[in-house]
Amino acid sequence: MRCTFFLCYLCLQLTTAHAQGHQPNFSPEDTISFVNLNLMNPNGSPYANAPVVLKGKKGHVVETTTGSNGRVKVKVPFDETYTVHCGEHTCLRPITINAFPYVTYNYQAYTRRFIYFTFTYRNIANQRLPNEVVTLYTTTGEVFRDTTNAEGQVHFYLPFVSEFRIAVKYHDNVKTIRPLDVGKEYKIMSTVFTWMGSKEKERLAHIADSLSRLVHMDAIHFLDSLVRTGNKHKIAEEDIYIPIDYDSVEWVNAMLQIKAQTYREKLKQNPHFFEEKNKAVLAPLFRLKKQFKHKIVVTDITGSMYGYTEQVILWHALNFMENEDKKYLFFNDGDNKSTSQKRIGSTGGFYFCQGQIKDFNTIINTMRKGMRNGGGGEYPENDVEALLAAQDKRKKYDEVFLIADNYSPIRDLELMHQLKVPIRIILCGVEDGGSSFWGKQEKIINEEYLNLAHATNGSIHLIKQDIFDLAKTQEGESITIKGQKFDFINGRFVRQEKL
Repeated sequence: MRCTFFLCYLCLQLTTAHAQGHQPNFSPEDTISFVNLNLMNPNGSPYANAPVVLKGKKGHVVETTTGSNGRVKVKVPFDETYTVHCGEHTCLRPITINAFPYVTYNYQAYTRRFIYFTFTYRNIANQRLPNEVVTLYTTTGEVFRDTTNAEGQVHFYLPFVSEFRIAVKYHDNVKTIRPLDVGKEYKIMSTVFTWMGSKEKERLAHIADSLSRLVHMDAIHFLDSLVRTGNKHKIAEEDIYIPIDYDSVEWVNAMLQIKAQTYREKLKQNPHFFEEKNKAVLAPLFRLKKQFKHKIVVTDITGSMYGYTEQVILWHALNFMENEDKKYLFFNDGDNKSTSQKRIGSTGGFYFCQGQIKDFNTIINTMRKGMRNGGGGEYPENDVEALLAAQDKRKKYDEVFLIADNYSPIRDLELMHQLKVPIRIILCGVEDGGSSFWGKQEKIINEEYLNLAHATNGSIHLIKQDIFDLAKTQEGESITIKGQKFDFINGRFVRQEKL
């Protein structure tokens, strides 16, 4: 009877202790439990042969190393809550070990929280674009970069941050993604970008450059024949292009003056002569001559633009604004610098001059010097750097005009927000039919110049059209130019289709 009473009393004491939140007095060797860790990287591969640290709220620290399969069994003090640290990363879920010895807990987790982001790159025909570099910039300064696969896709495992900016070659602000954090271990996100792609853009630039140089060489050979026969007037009679960098500057000057006189007579008979003849530079300059009386004309004189340099010089020779001191800045993208030497904002290759009609030789010699000191050598050009140089030289009432190669990418578009004046952009190469120096290929308007005009409250000028309201375009709106639709997405114009 006495033994039975003692056992009942002991059971009652243990029950009371648990009810009051106490635990039995275990010996030190009996205050441990076990954890089976199974740790994976975000891409599903095992967190193999790598350090793991379990840090308890009460100060316990347990260190171990996973095996080749990302697994490990570790002994830990019980009655503790641990966070699991894999190198510099911390797993989302903590693990709570109850106050009972020798219990084994299974813990499976990714080494860190992540966003699984898929970027799909395709063109307007819905064809996937492989081998395109995609870059993501984070608000924390981290940069993630990869190349699209055969399916035009790239997959990123990203940390949880508030914002990512997506960029591809020639589009620095494709989209900004802002993940909504709902506290889960991972989040799946994706986006699709539709554009021609950098390879197609460079292919079109190569065709334009090749055709322009071919026309230029043919013009030089033809001019050789005229020099031999002494027939200067044939140039004006047939409206033949005059290569400004021809060896005999005397002949160039003489023929430009003859051609300018012919144009004056034609314009008296028909004020729309330049538009009807598809003169990409002269038509808008003539049409806007009263609206913008004072200007500095910034001209791309790289190889692909040789065919349009003649029109800039002819504009000076026509002398519509008598006694006006005209200003010109010619740029050649770095005076034959190699690509590795061309730094954003310090590429150089600028040639500035100003003068009245009497200074005609000064203007033409400055352009010739710039052309002979460099022909570009590659597709992107330093347009914005040249515009910044012109901005420094302008006077209060001067408008800044850019004579731009539509097919050349702008190397330094990231600098455009340093421009404090509207930029008036004359696009060369989008003339109708085969009248441009770049043949009959499809005239796809370069969005980069639309973005430049939008950012500076500037304008775009074509043969017969002036577009002044680009800066009013709001996010999500669309515009149409020459039958081409452009959506304004994330602060940038993106061509979507041809109507």
